[in-house]
Amino acid sequence: MKTQNWIKYALMALALGAMFQSCSKDEEVVPNNQEPTFTVRPDFATLDTRPESVISQFQVTEKDAIDVKPMENTSKGAKYALVIGISDYSGTSSDLQYCDDDATDWKARLQAEGYTVTVLLDRNATKAAIEAAVATLASQSVAGNEIAFCYSGHGSRGNIVTTDLYYINNSWFKTMFSNATSTKMMFCFDACQIGAMATALNANGRVIAVASNKNVYSYDGDATMKNGVFTYYQMIGFDQLNYTYLEPDCQYAIDQMKIWASANKVRVAPSYVDSYSGNFDL
Repeated sequence: MKTQNWIKYALMALALGAMFQSCSKDEEVVPNNQEPTFTVRPDFATLDTRPESVISQFQVTEKDAIDVKPMENTSKGAKYALVIGISDYSGTSSDLQYCDDDATDWKARLQAEGYTVTVLLDRNATKAAIEAAVATLASQSVAGNEIAFCYSGHGSRGNIVTTDLYYINNSWFKTMFSNATSTKMMFCFDACQIGAMATALNANGRVIAVASNKNVYSYDGDATMKNGVFTYYQMIGFDQLNYTYLEPDCQYAIDQMKIWASANKVRVAPSYVDSYSGNFDL
């Protein structure tokens, strides 16, 4: 009898552990009697089963950044964008749902606004490809040009995560764009624990929107949304409410994501930083 009780309690402990594994310490769990209509985009570090000695070799920080020289002799008045969406990660246990859809929607939106858009989706969004594309975008970030960067995928403690499982830190992004002279730049990150990007990338002329702070997660919406929740409401703002400017669109997405989170009994912390003078029209 004691052995049977021990087995029963062990199975209960395992079940509870599995239920909490995909939640941050700041989040609530959807009650058992409710069927969730969304999926969490968790801290990738909680999924990363590689040894610490291996993970340490997959960190990209400011030490790995290069000194990007803006192409001052290029023609001015252009619009350039880089859009990254990763649902398909190395292996299968780390895959997400609608990040590639987020990127596809951002591509369409930005192209409609006259941007020349470079897109990296799923297995094409490797460390090497992202590094090269960001370097190109940073070199194009000169006064007179308008710049946009959008990322949807795994996040972890201020890092984006490439399809080949590299952590690219906010300090790397900050350094890569440190020489930019463009006075009109937008950055958007729909990922968990990505709030540090808003601080790292903040500078005059920039708007940075993030779907989470440094602690909580972002979410994939349900099959009717087919987007990350934050991106979904950003697209609603542009496509259905006809927002002209980025700032009210970001605020709408923030407000609606919080309403969505309250209804689904989870915590979210979307925000945006606005250091652009005037109204930012895409």
